[in-house]
Amino acid sequence: MPADAFGFEVRAGWADYSRLALRTLLIDQLIALPVSLVMTSAGLPLGKSYVIASVYSQCIGALCTLSTSFFLPHLDRQTTGRGLAGVMALYFTCGLAGAEVARHLCAVLIGAGFDPDPAYISWAIGATMALLVGLVLTTVRRLRARIVSRELEALQARINPHFLFNTLNSIAALIREDPVRAETMTLRLSSLFRYTLTAPRRGLVTLNEEITIVEGYLAIEQERLGRRLEYRIDIDPDVQRWGLPALTLQPLVENAIKHGIAPEVSGGSVTVRGWADAGLVHIAITDTGGGNSRDGGTGEGLDNVRRRLFATFGPRARVTLSTASGATEAHVTFPKMEAET
Repeated sequence: MPADAFGFEVRAGWADYSRLALRTLLIDQLIALPVSLVMTSAGLPLGKSYVIASVYSQCIGALCTLSTSFFLPHLDRQTTGRGLAGVMALYFTCGLAGAEVARHLCAVLIGAGFDPDPAYISWAIGATMALLVGLVLTTVRRLRARIVSRELEALQARINPHFLFNTLNSIAALIREDPVRAETMTLRLSSLFRYTLTAPRRGLVTLNEEITIVEGYLAIEQERLGRRLEYRIDIDPDVQRWGLPALTLQPLVENAIKHGIAPEVSGGSVTVRGWADAGLVHIAITDTGGGNSRDGGTGEGLDNVRRRLFATFGPRARVTLSTASGATEAHVTFPKMEAET
């Protein structure tokens, strides 16, 4: 399941909501168990203590889960400090409201065996429970996000040299043959260098930025291959603002040229299309190279892209490769998520 900047899961469909509801129910019951044991030590019967603790835990937990689902997209656009303060304030409010609801429910369920007054004690317990849970979850999930970020950086380091060395080789081949074209490619490479060095540090970049770098790479390759390479980019403007890890698409385009176009004497064409459907962004990279195997049969490039997308978006991200009618298509799918600003 994908996560936002605070490490909280972002729900994207009914299946995600169902899993979240079940997990919330189980976690709330686990929290209720030690609370009921504490209440039992104060003299209340175990059964009654467990009912009271369960009602409080479920009410507070349900409100916290629902509120984060609605308000986290807004908090995610704030600075880290303001966002975390907003999360804690949200949990504090949910603790107060959940405790008040639970207080009245317990009065109905238990009757005379439950004293709902004074109310401020109930509110204090509920707010404290919610704040503690919010603090623990935020800390754990931020640590998890940091681990994911380091994994992305490690994978990025494996991709960049391969791309840059190939481009330098293309420029070297043109220096004597056509110095003007070599100079043009060098300037384009400078822009690509700048992107590869700075963009990965930002987290998610916009699809528009990624397509710009892909177009620059295709222009360099077209300088090298000449009439043997034609390309077309067709991206729906509505999806260009959504985010993805930097240099996700370039390795797939490189594969299409290296294993699909370059081996063909007559060359071929590469098409990059992008659109959105049912909350997902789709990018299709198609080449007419006759279905040659990618990465020399190892699939390392595809696997790296797949792992980076999974680490960022979770199981809803997909990278597939298919061949039909002499054309090969790499299809990338990932949920809509705001890019870093």
